[in-house]
Amino acid sequence: MNRLKKWCCLSLVIAMPLIMPVTAVNAEQNQFEQTQYSEGQLAQMLAPIALYPDSLLTHILIAATYPLEVVQAHRWQQSKQHLSTQKQIDNAQDKDWDPSVVALIAFPNVLQKLSEDLDWTQSLGDAFLQDEAQVLSSIQILRLEADNANSLEQMENMQVTRVSNQIIIEPVRKEIVYVPYYDPRTVYGYWRWYRYPPVYWAVYPGYVRPSYGHFYWRAGVHISFNYYFSAFHWHKRHVVVVHHHNSHKYRHRGRIVTSQGSKRWAHKPHHRRGVAYSNGALRHKYKSHHPIRVSNKAINPNTPDKVQHKRQQQLRSKLHANTRLNQKSYKQSHNTQFNQQSNMSRVNKPHKVQRHKTPRQEHRATNRQKHKSTQKQTHRARPTTRSHNQPKMRKD
Repeated sequence: MNRLKKWCCLSLVIAMPLIMPVTAVNAEQNQFEQTQYSEGQLAQMLAPIALYPDSLLTHILIAATYPLEVVQAHRWQQSKQHLSTQKQIDNAQDKDWDPSVVALIAFPNVLQKLSEDLDWTQSLGDAFLQDEAQVLSSIQILRLEADNANSLEQMENMQVTRVSNQIIIEPVRKEIVYVPYYDPRTVYGYWRWYRYPPVYWAVYPGYVRPSYGHFYWRAGVHISFNYYFSAFHWHKRHVVVVHHHNSHKYRHRGRIVTSQGSKRWAHKPHHRRGVAYSNGALRHKYKSHHPIRVSNKAINPNTPDKVQHKRQQQLRSKLHANTRLNQKSYKQSHNTQFNQQSNMSRVNKPHKVQRHKTPRQEHRATNRQKHKSTQKQTHRARPTTRSHNQPKMRKD
């Protein structure tokens, strides 16, 4: 029995180090899995934008991953309302924002919603970063629900096509983009995610509803800037981008997807500008320990470090010069202060006060001087003493 107990204890001691890492990994995986959005949550947040044209929807999803730049772009756009849309876009090209954020400046209503409802924007961006394929699948599910409710037939300015069971929404006039407004509580028919009611926005200002249908419309935006550089690859469930500087003209989504220079969209953490990710999986994926420092390097890889280094050197040299000046001035002030004190001490040194003597005291003083002088004279006149070696003189 004692041997059996010892064997059991030894086996437990050996097995514990092997069990603990597995449990830690499982706990970390469970923590990451708990942050996954359900189908109802995705349908809830995507409901007000799922029926937007594909070209605009790609920019919204990408820009949602950079919420701080969205806020900056919205404030900047409000300060430039006196300019035309084309001039706003031209001036915004000098900003170091993501191209998708710049593209949304031409759509102030959309940019305002993204900027004002930051909780929704950040949730949408994090969901898109966490599982891109799941977000695109949820968009197709919502479009299918609207199609089953016969709502897509009422989209006057949009061309709805179906390619391999995928619903694609594009503007009728390719270079003019229309942004629809609709009530997500009615356009999808029966809402089957009753625990997650759809996000509802008020009607955009300036929008007019026709005599029939669920959609409100406003004048479209004529595109003559960097806009057609991203598209959905619905078959593979991800977003494809090309170089945005060469996208001034209209590009069909098929050309963007099959272009030689196209590649899958990748998130750029430096455009995040220090905004924290919502869950540990994204933090671990993008390693956002120092996002601001990474963003400064990525925005301009040559100048920031040099400029910062030069500034640090200038500050150090100034501090060194100031310390030397302070030391020199301190020594000078200390020496001058010491000299002043010494001079003052000399000037203010107390002198002996000459007191008036009485006649008796003067007489005593004169007698002392006479006595001292007589002692000196007798000492000089006194004969020298005889040495020990000198012989004695005899008297005759």
